[in-house]
Amino acid sequence: MKRRWYFGLLMVMIFVLGTMDTGRSAEGLFKDYDAVVIQNLNVPTGSPAPESSGLQMAEKAVYQLSRYSKKYKLFDMVVKEGSKEVPAGKKVLAIKGEVTEYTRESVGRRIGRSFIPGGEFTGTAAFAAHYQFIDQASGKVIYETDLRTGATGRNDTVEYAMDRNGEALAKLITKYKGK
Repeated sequence: MKRRWYFGLLMVMIFVLGTMDTGRSAEGLFKDYDAVVIQNLNVPTGSPAPESSGLQMAEKAVYQLSRYSKKYKLFDMVVKEGSKEVPAGKKVLAIKGEVTEYTRESVGRRIGRSFIPGGEFTGTAAFAAHYQFIDQASGKVIYETDLRTGATGRNDTVEYAMDRNGEALAKLITKYKGK
């Protein structure tokens, strides 16, 4: 009887440990790169997002990534495509993306959320983009992800949601850089 109990316990432990996601597989995904070049995001035709939102998001991403890069010493250079030339010999990570959601703030939704306890602190504006991380030398896509961020409380604007999206991108790169 004790053998069955120990065998059952062993099987449960193997199952639990086998299904755990340790998150170590992606660590250091971007660790070899010295510079980052961010391209303007593509805005699909028919999207509610204005054409300028791709350029605006790229600038916000450069700003946030420069902040994180300076703080955590991630990269030697963080530039927007076409603004500066990256010196030869540096391994470059290119980031390009596409706007997938652009939701403006809505007074009606804000009023509706005010009836929910704590709902007045939620925002109604949102921004989402699909990002691709590309090794510039080989042109190979290393990683792809979707990031969606919303505005909060009094900062209920799409611009604020875009700022948060740029910061989420910087945090993701910091995580995968191994810092």
